[in-house]
Amino acid sequence: MTIDGTDHRIVPDLRVLDDPFGSALRGRHRRFARSHGTAIAYRPDVSVFFAHPPELTDDDYADLAALAGPGGTVGLRDRSSPLPGDWTVVATYQLVLYTGEEVVPADDPGLVRLTADDVPEMTALVELTAPGPFAPRTIELGTYLGFRDPATGRLLAMAGERAKPDGWTEISAVCTHPDARGRGLARRLIAAVAHEIRESGDLPFLHTTTDNPACALYQSMGFVRRDVLPLEIAQIPR
Repeated sequence: MTIDGTDHRIVPDLRVLDDPFGSALRGRHRRFARSHGTAIAYRPDVSVFFAHPPELTDDDYADLAALAGPGGTVGLRDRSSPLPGDWTVVATYQLVLYTGEEVVPADDPGLVRLTADDVPEMTALVELTAPGPFAPRTIELGTYLGFRDPATGRLLAMAGERAKPDGWTEISAVCTHPDARGRGLARRLIAAVAHEIRESGDLPFLHTTTDNPACALYQSMGFVRRDVLPLEIAQIPR
């Protein structure tokens, strides 16, 4: 850890963000983990993310295949070694890592804390807006906040916590219903989730893709781009 000279805050080690899901799965999220050899992943009903060694060997690929199962898919982060010949890359993303040491957190009493009872409505909002993966038990990974229409009670926007590597908590599932865009709800939710994270003693970070228009919002809030790396979704043969 280092000391931030502006207000003497403790800044956690940035190196854990080289493998945030691996750090989380071996630490605070170990109760959600399943593993085989060097491969580790969330349980499928919790999240889709895998973690693997930085330099993948044939044995590492075999461990990932055993964990994912025939026909399954695996996310490969910054892969440098050749894929097994019978694996297929089905999607590639340029992933951006932002850290939020300078983001100003804000408690927001106008937001609601979401629970397991809200998951069907949260899932519908995610399916409509596509902010990223959201499984039936993703809500168990951390705090989720939402904004409901004062007149109808309909969930219009939400954001929450996902990976929790040492000293950091990821902000995820930031999404707003098309009917409610342009009202600053995403900014409010990010600041409020950042408040929850700071209150817990962590600092916020997040992932997005380089082509996401929300990058401008994140940067305007004080998030700093730390890394850009490829994320490949590879399918294992049946």
